[in-house]
Amino acid sequence: MRGIAPVATASALLGACVAVAGCGTDATGARREGPAPSVSMKTRPAAVPAIVSDPGALAGMVRRDTGVSAGVRRDLAPCGDDGYPMDTDAGDLTAGDGPELVVNVTTCGDRLGIAAYVYRMVGGKYRCVFADEHGPVYGSVDDGRLEVVHEVFPSDDPVAYPTGEESATYTWRTGHFVQTARSFTGYGAPSPTASPEPTFTAPMPLPSSAPLDPGLPAPAPRTGTQPQTQTGTQTGTWTGTQTRTAGAVPPGRAGGTVTGPATPAVGGH
Repeated sequence: MRGIAPVATASALLGACVAVAGCGTDATGARREGPAPSVSMKTRPAAVPAIVSDPGALAGMVRRDTGVSAGVRRDLAPCGDDGYPMDTDAGDLTAGDGPELVVNVTTCGDRLGIAAYVYRMVGGKYRCVFADEHGPVYGSVDDGRLEVVHEVFPSDDPVAYPTGEESATYTWRTGHFVQTARSFTGYGAPSPTASPEPTFTAPMPLPSSAPLDPGLPAPAPRTGTQPQTQTGTQTGTWTGTQTRTAGAVPPGRAGGTVTGPATPAVGGH
């Protein structure tokens, strides 16, 4: 079979380890140069998992996943001002309690895929049900199926010049992903065309991951202006001397002439 980069030197190695996190070399052994696989970006579903909008929470969840290799967890740190080295996709892959989440961990800068994971939501928690840590790799959702792409390099070819890409399609069946299609596209042809290749019929083993809480912050309390009612009794005493000028009309009187000091009347007449 065609050789793949040293982190996954043959297609058979991919079939044996594609769904077992950490069964091959970790992130430090993945190639960190060269272009990313030519995966076309799909339109995200209307219901995108809330954790996608919180990269810090998403990265924290992946780092807490003991099924993820130590190298990937160590490398999953912010790339300066560029945020976390992750690309995500979402879609209905397993008919879980919400859209499945595809997480691609990449390098900083060139965004070369180090690992790809699929997280399934059940009972408010995510569990990793697919893991591929043989870079360069990129996972995505394609019409309800999982598509995983690896770039292919001959053993004597620099990583910057891949000769093609190997694409595998997976479908969820009875609690496991099963490979249903596989093809190779060579870059050397004037018009590269995908050529079908044999598939691996055995179900992909589940990664050794426990259900994980998304770790999203609690929603902030609602704020607004609430009507207030003030009740009570106000009492007091007013005293003083009011001097009027002859001819002036005291308050509450229709007319008349008053001279000298007067005490204001309480109430009207």
